[in-house]
Amino acid sequence: MTENLTNGLIFGVIDNAVLIVGAFTGLEVEKYLPFRTVGLGAVIGAGCGNAVSDLLGGLPIDLGFAVGTFAGCLAALIIIPAFVAAKQEVTD
Repeated sequence: MTENLTNGLIFGVIDNAVLIVGAFTGLEVEKYLPFRTVGLGAVIGAGCGNAVSDLLGGLPIDLGFAVGTFAGCLAALIIIPAFVAAKQEVTD
């Protein structure tokens, strides 16, 4: 149990650290987008950061699992425009 607890703690720190770095990177990139958004860069950055952290976390388990998880995380990013469009419809 102690080994699993330690492994889980290490994974959790790395997972959230990469996610947080991705979110802040997205906020910085947002400044250079040709259109104004509020937080969209952070959402995209967090999604990309999560994909990378899941890839890294899955590597010790299995390469195929890690790559599949990474691809699934990136594929889920396609829902972001739908959320943005729905939000714009509500505010308009």
